[in-house]
Amino acid sequence: MFDFVHNNKFAIKIILGAVALTFVGFGVGSYSSVVDDPYLAKVGGQKIVKADLDRALEGQPANAATRQAALENLIRQNLVLADADASSLTVGSTELRRVIASIPAFQQDGKFSPERYKEFLASRYMTPDAFEARVLQDITLQSQLLPYTGSHFVSRAVAARMAALLGETRDVQAMVLRPQAFEADIKLDEAALKAYYDANKARFRTPDAVKLDYVVLSQAQLAAKVSVSDAEARKYYETHAAEFASEERRVSHILLTVDQAAKPEVKAKVKAEAEALLKEVRANPARFAELAKTRSQDPGSAANGGDLGFFARGAMVKPFEDVAFSLKKDQISEVVTTDFGYHILKLDEIKTTDFDAVKAQIIEQMKRQKATSEYRAAAEKLADLAYQHGDSLKAITDALGLPVEKTGLLERGKPGDGMAANPKLLEAVFSDDVLKKKHNSEPVEVGNNTLVVARVAEYQPAHQQTLAEVTPLIRSELLQKEGAKQAEEKGKALLAELKAGKAASVTGWGEMVPVSRRAPQGLPLADLRALFAAPAKVLPAYVGIKHDNGDYVIYRIDKLVPAKNDNPAELAQLSAVIGEMSSNALVSAYLESLRQKYPVTLSQQPAE
Repeated sequence: MFDFVHNNKFAIKIILGAVALTFVGFGVGSYSSVVDDPYLAKVGGQKIVKADLDRALEGQPANAATRQAALENLIRQNLVLADADASSLTVGSTELRRVIASIPAFQQDGKFSPERYKEFLASRYMTPDAFEARVLQDITLQSQLLPYTGSHFVSRAVAARMAALLGETRDVQAMVLRPQAFEADIKLDEAALKAYYDANKARFRTPDAVKLDYVVLSQAQLAAKVSVSDAEARKYYETHAAEFASEERRVSHILLTVDQAAKPEVKAKVKAEAEALLKEVRANPARFAELAKTRSQDPGSAANGGDLGFFARGAMVKPFEDVAFSLKKDQISEVVTTDFGYHILKLDEIKTTDFDAVKAQIIEQMKRQKATSEYRAAAEKLADLAYQHGDSLKAITDALGLPVEKTGLLERGKPGDGMAANPKLLEAVFSDDVLKKKHNSEPVEVGNNTLVVARVAEYQPAHQQTLAEVTPLIRSELLQKEGAKQAEEKGKALLAELKAGKAASVTGWGEMVPVSRRAPQGLPLADLRALFAAPAKVLPAYVGIKHDNGDYVIYRIDKLVPAKNDNPAELAQLSAVIGEMSSNALVSAYLESLRQKYPVTLSQQPAE
């Protein structure tokens, strides 16, 4: 993770919310790259499209809530970036290079490693320009938030008070009055059961339910059956040599940096220095690495004699790449101008890719290609058979060899397991054509190039359950409800007696447990708050709490142990936490003000 993110991570977390921070952030700069994609949200004039959301989640599976949270995070980032743009906040190329070179993942033995950088970009299918744009945006986000996150002072008194609250321990015993303990004395007559049934008839109506037979056609299953011989793979390699036999070049360079915004006379001076250095290099090429170490201003490669390692086309900025791939081995270039400054290049080595190196990749690619064509043909046949032989799945199984699978009972509106959890499939099987006319469904796309054709094997229409059918359930619910009521009444009466000192001999207390805000011993938050809100000047003290499950719990506080003496390390940690909370509050207020400043428009289309 970037140092600037690590050192200020609480601010970034406020922006990112529940979505984990990726290595390079969300890459929000490419929002306008898919102009035809209907937008999910618009911040000012900047659109956020589905591709941006998918990129933010890095292809990981996500439910609707997670995707909605990720969309909100992108909106927040865009708000901050919009404000940075309005403030004309810019980051220089020198600072950008310094940040990238300082990322630990790109370093080897404490120095920037071009090879690691290249491997990272290749693993993410990214160009240096795209990566630098993402880093630039992360720096911009951090810089824009810094005024709200880096200037909070927490006094020692406040931290000490917090330490005292967190460190206080109360020795507690509990007595639990459960509804079940009172059920034996509860009398329920038939009139009460019927009255409850009549008042809740809608609850006792079962929806339509079906059992399904279905077949699955999957591209992944077809790909697993495909075989590709070595001869086929080699022929494919030879036919597509330009695609696979990519060339990589190992280049060393010397860089004299100059800011893009520098005045022309400053740029001219630096270029003249580069021209003079070029003459020195050409006079003694053997000194290239030595001069790179002493004269190059590239923090990532200077220590390595200017060595950038191997890279392929598309890895470097275009002016640099064009020259690098035009040089012959050991040739030294003219001075090359890029946005970073002035470079002198030396081609050290050329490496090409042979068949054995890409054989596995080719075989996998050919399998996917064969499976794709097979899947398309099979999908067309599946659709035809499902329609033409709509009263059975037999024609499909005979022609395509797909086994018939079955589901358990599925109620309308309630997802099942596996394929039966797919909402598109459930919508199809509860349609009139499939449910009432007993036809096969059309092939339903359930994701990942997978089609399902289903038909109803058994149908149970919706019906109203009789009182006799649901009497056991009603009886159980009424007993629980009345038992909870009696447990609460009994508990409150006993609590009043305990507080008045009239029931000191009461038995049934649980084990004594030391409870603190740091070590709540599994107690619910409401119980914990009540325990520490109770006055404890006179002990024992008592607290009563009703739980959602009907239990009524009485706590007895027997002992109060104050926090230990202040620990400097703990106080420092608490100060940091309190400062973070203050920062978060400021950042939240800042974000809210941005929503008033830059209009946010949400699309009607879902984020999933």
